[in-house]
This record gives sequence, C-alpha cells and structure tokens, in this order.
Amino acid sequence: MWNERRIIERLDEILKDARIKKMDEFIQHGRTTTLEHSISVARFACFLNAKTGMRVDEEELFLAAMLHDYFLYDWHTKGDKLHGYHHPYIAAENAAKDFGVSEFVQSMIRTHMWPLNLRDIPRSRGAWILTFSDKVISAQETMNGLFGPKVEIAD
Repeated sequence: MWNERRIIERLDEILKDARIKKMDEFIQHGRTTTLEHSISVARFACFLNAKTGMRVDEEELFLAAMLHDYFLYDWHTKGDKLHGYHHPYIAAENAAKDFGVSEFVQSMIRTHMWPLNLRDIPRSRGAWILTFSDKVISAQETMNGLFGPKVEIAD
C-alpha cells in the first residue's frame, strides 16, 4: 500500500545525514541537483512499487533510489566522458562504504543505467522499478531544464 507519510518520514531521517546533504551541491539534470533528483526517484519508485503490487521491500528500494547517484562529484566538470557508464559503480561502492547497504541494494544501483550499460541488465523487480523511475524522472528534469520551471509529479 502506498504510504506517502512513511516516505516523508524516511526522507526526514536520511536528510539529516551530512553525506546525503552533500548531493545537493551538484547539478544532475537541467537545474535539478543530485539530491533533488534522488528524492524524486525514491518517491516515484516507492509509489510505483505500491501501485503495481510488485511487493519489493520498500526500505531496500528507497535506499537504492536515494543512493543510485551517490557519486559526490560534479560530472559536468570532472572530465569523465563516460560518467554514464562509470557512476553506477562509484555510487554502489560509496553506498556500501558509507551506509553499509546490502549487495542486493548495490546491484539495483549498479544496474540503474540500463540500457546505456547493456551488460548490466536489471535482474530483480526492484532494479527494474529503479531503472524505470530514474528514466522517467530524468526525462522530466531534463525537459523542464530546457523548457521551463520544474513540474511536480502528482500523487
């Protein structure tokens, strides 16, 4: 069952962490920071999980969504032309090191860039939800960055 209040409570908890707050220093898409992007992906992924009846563990999905872009650098200036390919591994490693996430959560993070990373196919329902949610939110943010102000997804 979709529980927006639980997601807000979980966001309030995780946003107290200075390492998570650091994500707000970097632009992800358009004018959206990596933190804003991750929050939107987490909310949308948990919404989809509940509405589709996929029964993915909400805490694991939430963590994977919040940490899927936990690479902590400005990819626009770092000079890594293959950032799209590399950052899922960096984010998974950082998530494991800083938050002790499970291998399952790391695998969701590592595969979220499919189909760009053709060899890293999502292999769980949670990974598919994360991948889809990331694409929907990324497209929305990119288009809003090009054509106007951010638009919130209605619940």
